[in-house]
Amino acid sequence: MPRLNIEKNRLTLDGGDFYLAAGDIQYFRIFPDEWERRLSMMKDFGLTAVQTYCPWNLHEPREGEFDFSGLLDLGRFLELCDKLGLKVLLRPSPYICGEWDFGGLPWWLLKDRHMRYRCAHPEFMAKVSAYYRRLCREFAPYLSTNGGPIIAVCIENEYGSFGSDLDYLRFLADELCKNGVDVPLYQTDCTYQGLCFTKPLGVWQATNYRIESETAVPALRALQPDMPPFVGEYWSGRSVYWGESGKGREVAPIAAAYRKALDLGAYVSFYMFAGGTNFGFMNGSRVTRPFDGRGENIFRAITTSYDCDALISEDGRATEKYYACRRELDEYLGKPVRSYRIPDPETQEITGVELTESASLFGNLDALSASVKAAEPLSFEELDCPFGFVLYSTILPGGCDRELALTLTDVRDRAMIFIDGEYKGVFRRDCPSPTIKCRADLPHRLDILVENLGRTNTRPGFAEEKGLFGEVKYGISRLYGFECRPLPLCDLSQLCYSGAENCEPRFLRGRFRAKAGVPTNLLTRGLGKGVAFVNGFNLGRFWEAGPQETLYVPGGLIRDENEIVIFELQSHEKRSVDFVSKSILDGRFEPEII
Repeated sequence: MPRLNIEKNRLTLDGGDFYLAAGDIQYFRIFPDEWERRLSMMKDFGLTAVQTYCPWNLHEPREGEFDFSGLLDLGRFLELCDKLGLKVLLRPSPYICGEWDFGGLPWWLLKDRHMRYRCAHPEFMAKVSAYYRRLCREFAPYLSTNGGPIIAVCIENEYGSFGSDLDYLRFLADELCKNGVDVPLYQTDCTYQGLCFTKPLGVWQATNYRIESETAVPALRALQPDMPPFVGEYWSGRSVYWGESGKGREVAPIAAAYRKALDLGAYVSFYMFAGGTNFGFMNGSRVTRPFDGRGENIFRAITTSYDCDALISEDGRATEKYYACRRELDEYLGKPVRSYRIPDPETQEITGVELTESASLFGNLDALSASVKAAEPLSFEELDCPFGFVLYSTILPGGCDRELALTLTDVRDRAMIFIDGEYKGVFRRDCPSPTIKCRADLPHRLDILVENLGRTNTRPGFAEEKGLFGEVKYGISRLYGFECRPLPLCDLSQLCYSGAENCEPRFLRGRFRAKAGVPTNLLTRGLGKGVAFVNGFNLGRFWEAGPQETLYVPGGLIRDENEIVIFELQSHEKRSVDFVSKSILDGRFEPEII
């Protein structure tokens, strides 16, 4: 069976030259009924291979429980690649970054506070070993040596930029081989220094960069003269944080830098070639510099959309960047330049969907989960709550005839304050704390609704728990005796709805007819902040901070008769929603409300 051979200045496969032109598409960010269109467009572009991550945190959502169905049906995705004649560069490493929650590591690892990550820590390696045994069963049959499309497997992701533990990398390589991987291994990194750290592995080294072809490719060739240069991630787009501009990068410089890399003899993989969506609560986050570049590092969460300014958009359209870069590849390979354009996929508009029913969060707590009593607030991880929200409730003591201030010293990541059921304000990490006072002559009920906005996918702030930490104080006194209720919002079927009463937070429900199987976009402008569900599926977060003002609704979700549920954190006057035919990802943005 064919095996990829990596020679000094070329690649060979199955006895002949193989030209590697690749791009990233991530099966778990795209509904399965849309995989074939994206892959066909990649084939049309001229790509010969697809590169994709495998997300550990989705494939093993709880320790020992595995999922390879639906969006996670890796085998089906690989079969489609093979059917279309596309080879696969597989990236199954424990850590993927990917602007994904915890960089792809499963949340339940955080329950062990002695755990160490991405190194030769015995407990971590044991968890990885168990995962690899199950994961490799899914993809080993699709290795090229077994007649499948996978021609190479990546060991880790940008590890030289993180650590220097070669024992850990060798362990990963050994585990892959032990579980049947016999195709070439490779390693990617985003700095030349990082590549130097991982070079002793002796595998094919790839570099990741934004636009620096003229310097990056020669540096890689000098570092690795016995193998052809490979750009493992050509960052042709960008991810977007809530509260920043959604404007994409200019097309011409990206196309020019792509051509420069080709002219220098590099094989190139676009990151991303086809964008997707951070469905549910799977977006990552980062502790980074403010948008103006001044001041201390602050926490920023990635938007629900992972359109990523890619060559193929979140909703499956070929962009101007697609055509500009396709032209460069055609010219480089000596092919006739093509002028035709790929028709946009069918979409639909649905207007005036009335949200006629309402269910109060506080009135439906027992329908959503059970509470846990604790002396102090427990973390999400201690409560076995992977994502979403946790409600912390306690009593503010009375007997003091004056106002006392509420203090939260460490919120991860956003805490809404309710006193006797009335909203009083919000604490946000890395933002000045509001002044919230209450007259202490009588006892009052305090509810703190904490939202996990996504675990950081890179340093700093990597591997942190979520919830309330430090002290919760009333005046100078620390509060004890909490009722902690996890709210991952996995099952909303037991909610009790009534008329659209004005309460907060609340769930709003409506029903609508649509053309089954045809995608659309939920317009969230004017909804404030919350989460949207269509036919029980969590589309993701919306936020008036912008710039994203629509949530993509894949056609695979749409039936003739449909249900929409909006979890609205703060009440707005809006009582209906619209679905529009095109996404709005670069709308208004307001950093001050983050």
